[in-house]
Amino acid sequence: MADEKIVKQPRRYLPEDLDLSVWKNVETELKRLEEYPVDSVNSLEEFLYRWSELYMAIQEQLAWRYIEMTRFADNEEKRKNYSNFYAGVFSRAEPYKMRLLKKYYDSPYRAELDTLRYENFDRIVANTIEMFREENLPLEVKEKELSSAYGATIGSLTVEYAGKEYTLSQLSKFQQEPDRKVREETWRLSMEKLSTVHDRLEELFDQLKEIRIPQAKNAGFENYRDFMHAKKNRFVYSVEDIFRFHDSVEAVVVPFVKKLNESRKKEIGVESLRPWDTQVEPSGKVLKPFDGMDDFIGKAIAVLSRVDRQFGLNLQKMKNTGLLDLENRKGKAPGGYNYPLDETGAPFIFMNATGTPGNVRTILHESGHAMHSFSTVGERIILYRHTTHEAAELASMSMELLTMDHWDEYYPDSEELKLAKKEELTGTISFLPWCMTVDAFQQWIYSNPDHTPDERDEKFAGIFARFEGGIDWSGLERERRIRWLLQPHIFTNPFYYIEYGIAQLGALAIYRNYRLDREKAIADYKRFLSLGYSRPLDELYEAAGIKFDFSKSYISELVNFVGGEIERL
Repeated sequence: MADEKIVKQPRRYLPEDLDLSVWKNVETELKRLEEYPVDSVNSLEEFLYRWSELYMAIQEQLAWRYIEMTRFADNEEKRKNYSNFYAGVFSRAEPYKMRLLKKYYDSPYRAELDTLRYENFDRIVANTIEMFREENLPLEVKEKELSSAYGATIGSLTVEYAGKEYTLSQLSKFQQEPDRKVREETWRLSMEKLSTVHDRLEELFDQLKEIRIPQAKNAGFENYRDFMHAKKNRFVYSVEDIFRFHDSVEAVVVPFVKKLNESRKKEIGVESLRPWDTQVEPSGKVLKPFDGMDDFIGKAIAVLSRVDRQFGLNLQKMKNTGLLDLENRKGKAPGGYNYPLDETGAPFIFMNATGTPGNVRTILHESGHAMHSFSTVGERIILYRHTTHEAAELASMSMELLTMDHWDEYYPDSEELKLAKKEELTGTISFLPWCMTVDAFQQWIYSNPDHTPDERDEKFAGIFARFEGGIDWSGLERERRIRWLLQPHIFTNPFYYIEYGIAQLGALAIYRNYRLDREKAIADYKRFLSLGYSRPLDELYEAAGIKFDFSKSYISELVNFVGGEIERL
């Protein structure tokens, strides 16, 4: 089993040797689907399966180009390969996709399909058709090209420190150092380097904003915020619900985080908590959970296997198949992701490991996404394989917490294990104010599109202060204003962030269930994974054994639970 690899899923309808990187071949298959006879409920379902297989193959072509572009973000040829395929094939297939979805939606045989099986699909299809505008396609192509420049810019930044060259990701490991002088020096060095591309990134963002706003106008929306809310299939909650979420976090979570930071300040023994004091272990211990990539991956496999044997086996197979790129290096795009490969039947995990405890959380987080991908590999309808982000992030954030009891693989010392668990639990709560900051900032940007870069930076600083949990930024006003430039989602995936906050609440609720009944919580979690997007979001949360709720009272319950868990440690 240690040598087992992913076996690529065979095609049912398309020739195995058909090259779908060539538009002519793709167009031929699309036209075949347009002409495919639908004269019964069975042939309608068969049509859907054929359509899904074609789009799974096309999406995998795009996926590999994206993966290569981010692995080698400083390689202009790889950026062009991605952009050219997106513009020359993927985008050109979109009008066909809409006609094919409409062919399904308008079929009289649709009414004969199993309602439970297809009602969510029908809702997704109806919204997709309604939101589509052909005139947006060239704008989306341009947006993809522009957003790829963000990773290239940030990924290429390096600084000299103590005689060595570091990327910004590599430099971040010094934030774990007990020596406060080292933390401050490297933090300031990182922000100083960021300031050298400040104007370039502001200009890039303005270009992106000017590409995005017309897309909303073309679709009949007053602003880009409302357009994206609809486009993201946010059927079960409104923009007003999100604002209530902001308010709940401000009222309940921010005071709790301030108390945590007050304790941290006393433990570290400083008069005020500065930005470079937020990641260091207050005890002075430097946690080094792994030594090299083989050790890193091997321990992740062991941890996952102890939660569920199949989870560990899946990650082992990904390693054997070359579906992992985990170590940070110069020229690599920042961040981390799990990218599903629909034809392969497995995902690819990308991240930037530098040897920190945060890397452990990231690999387990992305593994949660990966297990979601594996759990839906038998799903033949493509739209059901790719769940809404609020559910996707529930899978990943829950995995971080469900694995905690097995982190002794990384931290065999019991004291270090306690420290790592405490940091994870503290982080789950401390993240929520930042999540609200990022979302509220984007809400303002696209509701007030005629602002200047200076006004944008100033607004960010104000929103940041609203949700700030007791960190002293005095004398660092310039750094606070540009901190948002380090958040890739704002550039590359607009409005994809509140999902993390929603999922974080869900993950805490799953973990609370786990503390009460481990076997049932894992069984509920696996059932949720297996559903993909075949049911509405609120039902997916119910399948996981939890509520979909942004209220102050519910968040208070979860905060109190976390507070109790931290005290127990």
